[in-house]
Amino acid sequence: KLPRIINGISYDTPTVDGMDRCQINTRLHYINVEMDKLKAKQAALISARDELDRHVMMQEIDDLANEMFGG
Repeated sequence: KLPRIINGISYDTPTVDGMDRCQINTRLHYINVEMDKLKAKQAALISARDELDRHVMMQEIDDLANEMFGG
């Protein structure tokens, strides 16, 4: 337990690893915000990769058509 002053009154607050419930919630909020940013970056990268894959596939189809029909 650590003392915590709320409205000028000192309370003994239970803690885990030196953090009380409020500090843990604040840390969890920060982690969730960072996870959302990472998920957005991940989605953008997956989209870019998919676009490159489509481009390669279309190029391969064009190459095959040229081989088959003397394009």
